[in-house]
Amino acid sequence: MQFKSWLGGIGEAFADRNFRLYSVGSVVSWITYFVQQIAFSWVTWEITHSPAWLAVVALLSTVANVLLLPLGGVLADRIDRFRMVVTAYVFDFLKSVALTILAFTGHLTLPAICVCAVLHGVIHAFSVPASYGMMPRFIARERLSSAIAVSSSYTQFAIFAGPAIAGWILVHWGVVAAFATNVVGYLVYFVVVSFLRTPEGYEQRKSGSRSFLRDVPEGARYILRHQGIFALLLMMLAGDALLAAVYQLMPAYSDTLLGAGVGGVSVLLGTGGLGATLAALWLAHGGSALATPLRVFWAFLIFTLAVCWLAVSPNLLWSVVAMLAFGFAGETARTATVSILQLQVDDAQRGRVMSTRFLLQQAAGGLGTLAVGGTAQQIGLRLSLSIAALIALAAWIVACVYRSRILASFHRTTDALER
Repeated sequence: MQFKSWLGGIGEAFADRNFRLYSVGSVVSWITYFVQQIAFSWVTWEITHSPAWLAVVALLSTVANVLLLPLGGVLADRIDRFRMVVTAYVFDFLKSVALTILAFTGHLTLPAICVCAVLHGVIHAFSVPASYGMMPRFIARERLSSAIAVSSSYTQFAIFAGPAIAGWILVHWGVVAAFATNVVGYLVYFVVVSFLRTPEGYEQRKSGSRSFLRDVPEGARYILRHQGIFALLLMMLAGDALLAAVYQLMPAYSDTLLGAGVGGVSVLLGTGGLGATLAALWLAHGGSALATPLRVFWAFLIFTLAVCWLAVSPNLLWSVVAMLAFGFAGETARTATVSILQLQVDDAQRGRVMSTRFLLQQAAGGLGTLAVGGTAQQIGLRLSLSIAALIALAAWIVACVYRSRILASFHRTTDALER
């Protein structure tokens, strides 16, 4: 009992059998997914040696994702979300098999990379909206914030462990083994989730609308009606653009600015993942008490300053320190934002609201990567990153001007829910 109390919200989350099972599949699949992503980015860089092409490949995935996310959000509110997630992951598993075969046969060319990027965006346009319903389906509401944060820590741990493992695999075994790792990860995930059981009496609330066209914009309307959520997401969009640019352009940053090659990519992304893992575990331990709009504000400020630091860093050591702060602050802001949304959104609208949030995140990430990568060709990556960080800092300043009004809107919503 004392041990559980010491663990705080983490102990509460792991008290649930479903969450313990889900954790096994989630950790394995996330780590192997990021091994594949590092290999994918590095192969793209080796073929093109162009920051602009890194940005274009990332944008192809984003465009496909953004175009279909509204449909994915509507479907997530109409059909069984768990089956929707598993179906989408089956298609992604097949794509991973295809990547492995293409790499093994020497046919992984730039056109093939572009096609795989598009397929990635299409598949996850359906998996992401449905996956936001996984925790509310299996976890009690009072444990939800902690479960979301612990689950997020798996993703961030994978960002830490995945690049480190990917670097070792790429150096010693090559890209074929890196791609094959994700195939194995998906197989483990499918086995584990087959043992999940929906609690007796649970029934997913579904959209009562018969019109797809009427359902599509509902998530956006909900966000626009809530002044606090709208303002928070506008600020976070600047952060999403910055975050995606840093991660997608890391091969160029490591190779051209630091001369550290693929090893530098692994170290830097791994350090960012370590910082994010620590943040997610901290939030999980504290539960909903730590997931507050005010905490999002200050975490976002530290996040933007970390990117400024990264942009002017003279060597790998300073960049590692910057990435640690970048990962911790960025994850604090993102996970707290998602927890706030999950706790305030009606289950019948969850798929559409969360898919709208993810759609905006993807759009901002794609445009941010393209802008930073494109301008880096003309003015250099350091200056391009610095300008992007200053734009995000300006968004934070604007949000701070209206901070009192934003916080008040969240208090009103909480009071209404309690009544």
